Amino acid sequence: MGALVKGVMPALITPFDSEGNVDEKKLRVFLRFLIPQVHGLYPCGSYGSGPLMDESERMKVTEIVMEETSGKMPVVLHVGTPDTKQTIRLAKHAEKLGVTAVACLTPYYYLHKHENVLEHFKRIIEAVSTPVFVYHNPKYTNYTSFTPEILNELAEMGLAGLKDSSANIGFFYDCVAKVKKTDFTFLIGSQTVLLPALVGGGSGCVSGLSNLFPRLVNQIFAYADGGEYDKALKLQRTANELRKLTGEGIPVPFYHAALKYRGIDIGYPRCPHLPYSNARYESLAVPIAEAIRLEESFM
Repeated sequence: MGALVKGVMPALITPFDSEGNVDEKKLRVFLRFLIPQVHGLYPCGSYGSGPLMDESERMKVTEIVMEETSGKMPVVLHVGTPDTKQTIRLAKHAEKLGVTAVACLTPYYYLHKHENVLEHFKRIIEAVSTPVFVYHNPKYTNYTSFTPEILNELAEMGLAGLKDSSANIGFFYDCVAKVKKTDFTFLIGSQTVLLPALVGGGSGCVSGLSNLFPRLVNQIFAYADGGEYDKALKLQRTANELRKLTGEGIPVPFYHAALKYRGIDIGYPRCPHLPYSNARYESLAVPIAEAIRLEESFM
């Protein structure tokens, strides 16, 4: 038995209306744009504004995603919160809907010790039959002492996978080497290091850029999976140049603006994120048009 998930899945952006409510209609339109073009979906993560939504909103997004995917592809749902009980409630709701796996950030805000993190994941793993992944993102969780050894401990407790957003490819390689479970899934959390992650034992990627250019990022995977590493490297460099357009950090407002150039309106980012100004929006026109033309050459 191999990895549970293989390929590239967008870190799905959640559309909101001007009042900050989940915009169901726009979410469904966006999903219908993405689903024919992607290998899977990763909703309610950092790009999906999961930490900005309450429990009922996250459940609503999950229900819409599962209705639209209708079993066509893997869905790895982020259910992480700083609170173990709330995380378990979200995981149990996801289990009822039949998601492929749930992913959880290491519990954030408080500075937790090793044993706190192990207990948090132990309780989640025991609460659901759905496979559980750890979402490693030390920059945003402030949990910087996560190690490959801890990952292997969690794997022995029943953890099924890793989504690593550390941006440290050496750390990712060490994790692949340390975990003994043969069916463990290793996902990299950014398309900026997709090629080296695949070469080093990863099975796929959760990609922000795939919200906008799904086929372009898919092609990096396809070239690497087919052993065409020179072509994969060339396209990896192109994708990394495009990532510079988005701005630093988790550039949610960029995608709300940029997707309009693809004819997709995903409404507003949720406050405290703010929409782009007209001038900033217009500055995207030329590079996005060029990238769309490149992507169309793969179709």
